[in-house]
Amino acid sequence: MALSQPTTRPESTVEETKHKIASLQHLDLRKHSIDELVARIRDLLQGHTLRLIEFAPGLLLYRGKACQELPTHVKHLSYPPPELVVADQRANRAGVPMFYCSATWHPPFFEAGVQPNDRIVITRWQTHQPLRLASFGYADVCTDDPHSDREKALAEALTQLPEGIRPIANFLTKAFTRSVHDDNQHHYRLSVAIAEACQLGTAFDGLLYPSAAMPSPAHNLALHPNCIDAGKLRLQYVEYLTVNQVETESLAVCSHDFANTVLPDGQLQWLGRPGNWVLREGGTATDCRYDAGRWQVQPS
Repeated sequence: MALSQPTTRPESTVEETKHKIASLQHLDLRKHSIDELVARIRDLLQGHTLRLIEFAPGLLLYRGKACQELPTHVKHLSYPPPELVVADQRANRAGVPMFYCSATWHPPFFEAGVQPNDRIVITRWQTHQPLRLASFGYADVCTDDPHSDREKALAEALTQLPEGIRPIANFLTKAFTRSVHDDNQHHYRLSVAIAEACQLGTAFDGLLYPSAAMPSPAHNLALHPNCIDAGKLRLQYVEYLTVNQVETESLAVCSHDFANTVLPDGQLQWLGRPGNWVLREGGTATDCRYDAGRWQVQPS
């Protein structure tokens, strides 16, 4: 699989791609295993290109988790152990962990499904090594304006792609933005198959895709656990909040506690006070004294 900008494909190949997509769209996913679907997706992707998005170290990412008590260990904030992954999810099958996060602070509240008066921990992570993400071609041309409609924004972005690769870009994106509920969990099989065909953890560190929970465009990431294990991504802070209001254009929360230190044994060192901008951005406070016409830093 090539890792470059999609290019225009011969008309015969485009028609063949459309035929394969139509065949996949007509499948009853309840009757097909993920392994069967992976084989079909690999056949669909053969000879095609995916967009490779590379980020230098320093990228900030956000993750949210609804909870009623303060987490005590960094492992409670990271990807879950295999035994706790009891069902298929957007990019992973049951028993296979994945680290889900978002490019901005807003989406985790929607992904966690919190409502007013719910409690949530929001974590911010920072990359310390380059990150290589697979994209279906939309991510770097689609607006992320919270006032815009996701489907309209994606449709407009699609027109900016070469005509020959639009069918496959549209198919892959729709598979990842489809609403899935308790009564249609089998639809996850297709998006899981796509993620596995992308060889996350080897060819790519993760996958970049539009949020299915947000009505406006927002970037979500599914990162292979290797990113955490190899130290590519490290926890910067965690904040414990009560949700007062959740809307696309605004969030109202109340901060209860904040931690930006992880002890050597992985325990979180909570400060016992609400978070604020200085804490979130890693500012340190030191007393300065004005003496003899000069400001001097006081010893701690």
